[in-house]
Amino acid sequence: MAKVIVVGAGPSGIMAALTSAKNGNEVILLERNNEIGKKLKLTGGGRCNITNNRSIDEFFDKIVTNKKFLYSALYTFSNYSLLDYFDQKGLEYKVEYENDDKVYTKSDKSDDVIELFLNDLKDSSVKILYNTKVSDLIVENGEIKGVIDENSKKIYGDKVIISTGGKSHPNTGSDGFMFDILKKYGHSIKPFYPALIPLVTKEDFVKGLQGVSMKDVVISTKIKKKKIEQIGDMIFTHFGISGPAVLKISSYINKELENGDITLKLDFLKNTSKEELTNIIRSNPNKTILNNLKGILPQNFTKALISLVALEETKASDLKKEDASKLINLIKEMELTICDTLTIKAAMVTSGGVNIKEVDASTMESKIIKNLYFSGEVLDIDAETGGYNLQLAFSTGYLAGSDF
Repeated sequence: MAKVIVVGAGPSGIMAALTSAKNGNEVILLERNNEIGKKLKLTGGGRCNITNNRSIDEFFDKIVTNKKFLYSALYTFSNYSLLDYFDQKGLEYKVEYENDDKVYTKSDKSDDVIELFLNDLKDSSVKILYNTKVSDLIVENGEIKGVIDENSKKIYGDKVIISTGGKSHPNTGSDGFMFDILKKYGHSIKPFYPALIPLVTKEDFVKGLQGVSMKDVVISTKIKKKKIEQIGDMIFTHFGISGPAVLKISSYINKELENGDITLKLDFLKNTSKEELTNIIRSNPNKTILNNLKGILPQNFTKALISLVALEETKASDLKKEDASKLINLIKEMELTICDTLTIKAAMVTSGGVNIKEVDASTMESKIIKNLYFSGEVLDIDAETGGYNLQLAFSTGYLAGSDF
């Protein structure tokens, strides 16, 4: 029996602790908060989007950073492995097939998952030390020997798993405190970027659209000659744009914003061609453009666009060709200049972290410090929204907990 210390009781740390304990080890789980799974409560807008029901092969298309590194983790403990585990523990869940195959608890409550984990940790004899923050590692001759808490207490172990998260949502405890400690012992840390984050636009007219929600919007751009496209819902805000489709595309452009502004193109009627839209706008010559577009797009959105091109009271019969073209382009090819994102504190996940080149992909063990392991968002990995990031946490946690 080995003594295993897991630092951080988020999704990956919990899974690492459970897996290690079920392999017959003595496990101590250190958590700086007075409860486990604090960030887990925020997933899925509080509904707890525990994973995604797509085939594991399809998962890799949804991983933004370092997908090849995650092959072993995802194939060893897939989303179906996770759902089997929940089945065995009696958790009721549902698959929202119309909502990107996201998996939620049947009750839409994260408390159900947290209670399940608490019971399983107890049944597996995992010792949880709450309100315990690690301030340093104990490393001797390139091998981990334990950790030191902020009260200078030394906790010795044969293996240490770091599951302390990234830098997003620092109020949950994932404020990046561990990265400086790891750098001290030779690990390199990849730069941090906010991922799954609302975007800031240069255009002033966006403020006039604040609060307007749009469905099935096609958002696209080109990064290094490669087309990036996301389809989904979005919302205009006082600073720019947000919503599921925006959050997804943000993870592909966050690093590129360092090199300058990025232009996004938005198509608000993906199933309607420009020609068809022209016919709709001109369908009744005696009606205003606003009336002809009634029911096609949200009224407040249509009003705002018509105001932008100064066509408020214009009848279809009086519409000039160039004005029609301006309006149609706003609907089918609106261009927004993205100059920034919100701060990393507002990000759903962190891009950046422990350099995966210094971690064994098949075990999650450090290549620099023997018996030191990593799991979850502390690693330089991230994925699109939809339950994928939580699955990465569970899968890497399982792998890190298995190797001993």
